[in-house]
Amino acid sequence: MGRPGDRAVIAEFYSPGQSFLHRWDARAKLLVLPLVLAGFFLPSAPWVLLIFTAVIAAVIALALGPSQLLPPLKAVWPVLVLILFLTSPFHLGGVPVLRVLGVTLLTSEGLDTTLVLLLRFLGITCGFFAIVRTVSLDDIVLSLRWFGLPYSACLVMTITLRMIPTLAVTWHAVRDAHRLRSGTFERRQPLVSTYLPVLTSVMIAAVKGIPLLAMSLESRGFGRRNPRTSLSGLKKCSALLPDVLALAAVAAGLLWPVLIRW
Repeated sequence: MGRPGDRAVIAEFYSPGQSFLHRWDARAKLLVLPLVLAGFFLPSAPWVLLIFTAVIAAVIALALGPSQLLPPLKAVWPVLVLILFLTSPFHLGGVPVLRVLGVTLLTSEGLDTTLVLLLRFLGITCGFFAIVRTVSLDDIVLSLRWFGLPYSACLVMTITLRMIPTLAVTWHAVRDAHRLRSGTFERRQPLVSTYLPVLTSVMIAAVKGIPLLAMSLESRGFGRRNPRTSLSGLKKCSALLPDVLALAAVAAGLLWPVLIRW
């Protein structure tokens, strides 16, 4: 959503830039992304998934800066904690690794399974983050339309991708407003009494935005069956093939340890 000071102005995930990842064709990135993400679901050792995740993290750091590695971690850390503590008790096969008072808490199978799930979830999150951070929402929609996705489906994706950061901006604005007006928004307050008024205000703001969304859809001719046009366009198709080949080479380099084992 841009820098912290831009939250009230830029309500989307895209971060403008001139990095090598920004310059690649949006359609090429959307084509190769499923191939890279498929590597996380192939049966492979944890060290292979670690390589996948490390390469994607390195790409994000080189293209967007090392500080951009924190947002995806902050977004999914609760899920990572749940995977860390809830996976090993259900996989007790293999050699015991950790025993307390004669009770086996962690085995080699549980450790491998936990690492695989952690790296899969984190790698997939970083992969999607690299795409939505370097491809504007307009280019994503235009690329999907270029692939033949119906306009109604693209519109649903557009509204969803725009509403997530918009609600986040609204949450921060409402929270700050409650702090200024009440002066009682402290960490030591119970969670229910602290966040319930903020959540209620955010829901009211979201409901009030429904008529504006309906009028916007009507003004853009949603529901009409005549051919649609667009003010913006994608790159020429001549730029698509070299970008696809370059990204496919990167994907093949990532997947070769798994493909060789197969």
